[in-house]
Amino acid sequence: MILDASTLLNKNGVLYLSFVEGDPTQSGYKTSSTGDRTYFYFHELTVLTKVIKEAGFEPPQILHVNYGDANSKQEIHTIVIAKKL
Repeated sequence: MILDASTLLNKNGVLYLSFVEGDPTQSGYKTSSTGDRTYFYFHELTVLTKVIKEAGFEPPQILHVNYGDANSKQEIHTIVIAKKL
């Protein structure tokens, strides 16, 4: 996906990713309080940062935002913003 974004974006185009850090092998379905199910992917920041740089982006800006899910459980979402060189 990141390599595709690099190919499609113009110079100075911006890549924005938001995810929850964690072990990718723990990815799976989550059920909301309304019963809706969605597949939830966990990612490792170190891996994504490396791929972003290798794909021709500037070193990314990284933010961590507290987010409450439907069960009032707090999660930390990582936001990565990178500009294409």
